[in-house]
Amino acid sequence: MVLAYRNQATSRVLAVLTAFSGRNEARGVSEIARQLGMNKNMVHRALTTLAAHGYIARDGSGERYQLGLRLLALGGVASESDIVTLARPTLEQLQALTGESVYLSIIVGRNRVTVDEILALGPRVLRSNRGYPVPLHCTKMSRLLLAHLRDSEIRRYLKAAQPLARRSRFPDPASETADAVWEDIYAIRATPYLLWRNPYLARAAYAIFPIRDEQGRPHAIITVGGPLERFDLPRIEALAPAMRAILEPLEREARLIPAPPFRAEG
Repeated sequence: MVLAYRNQATSRVLAVLTAFSGRNEARGVSEIARQLGMNKNMVHRALTTLAAHGYIARDGSGERYQLGLRLLALGGVASESDIVTLARPTLEQLQALTGESVYLSIIVGRNRVTVDEILALGPRVLRSNRGYPVPLHCTKMSRLLLAHLRDSEIRRYLKAAQPLARRSRFPDPASETADAVWEDIYAIRATPYLLWRNPYLARAAYAIFPIRDEQGRPHAIITVGGPLERFDLPRIEALAPAMRAILEPLEREARLIPAPPFRAEG
């Protein structure tokens, strides 16, 4: 009798998980219950079990569910669309907490590319548009991604990216020589996340968090930024524990999946 009950419970859990097959959007309990012809309480219990093990995650509203990062571990490497979908609830929660702009950026070839964003009201603090490539040695945000590659990968990148200096009306000394890039990389690696004040663009301040795999290699970075008049470094430091708490589930699950391979020649 006990075995039969367990088999029924397992079947319900698997049926609920299958209801997400081929769907990227979040789904609600009532919607799944109607599709499967199941009692809503049974669906909710199945979702709770799946969420506890990382196969399902709540979306930013907290009321709906989407596929979790643990499923990606079965497939090997998370793709760009996977990261965007799975990080979106985290971005929404960070934006709700801070009221500031939030950005998700990944490595594409030899560049950092912002692939998702939620913009705050008022002045924009990030001048590079969504989808615009920024070389990995240019800007603090890009160098945080670069810093969490392996040393051998960084050396390949620096060789392929020569000459490093770039044309810009805003000085960025750390982008101009390999020695300067390495010096900044060592400083970045010494901290779990980066607090940075940009004195040139909108007098902005940022908190930049790496999302890494078990080996410490980067899947992505999440950046929260705003103008200094409302988002200065003391305010960021005060909010940092709450931001880390929001990021922790995504960081934990991201460790289950190898980060994409890096190709410096790309």
